[in-house]
Amino acid sequence: MLKRRLDYIAIPDSSGKLKKDRIKRAVKEIHERAVDKVIIMEGKNSEEDILYLGKVVQKGDVVGIDTFPLHYEEYKVIIKRAEKERKFPKGVKIENIRISQAPKRAAYGFLGLMEEKLNNKVDYKKDKGGVWEKIKNFVKGILSDN
Repeated sequence: MLKRRLDYIAIPDSSGKLKKDRIKRAVKEIHERAVDKVIIMEGKNSEEDILYLGKVVQKGDVVGIDTFPLHYEEYKVIIKRAEKERKFPKGVKIENIRISQAPKRAAYGFLGLMEEKLNNKVDYKKDKGGVWEKIKNFVKGILSDN
């Protein structure tokens, strides 16, 4: 039995082993359900990913986001805020196409989620700066194995 059809699979840009895992997962989803398009999100951060995605999707679309559970939660927070700011269309259904999340990645995901919950605007930003960004970059450096 096929799973629900997807208008898009959205894959955050990545490199190394993580990129291979995401591609492998996307191919599996394409074989398990009808998928219209695959989008590689190439924003500099999660906010940019969602803002670019918001320019492509429209009300009624179903989007599977191929990412870690905590990163998906971060995207949901950003989407909700972007909808309020009219930077992302309302009525887009999203779901998580989960990839496994190692404990080290969970720490980084938690920091990203907390940062977005404390943020109040969605915008294109090259580097957010601030304490959260420094902490996230430090943790990301520790996790550089992708």
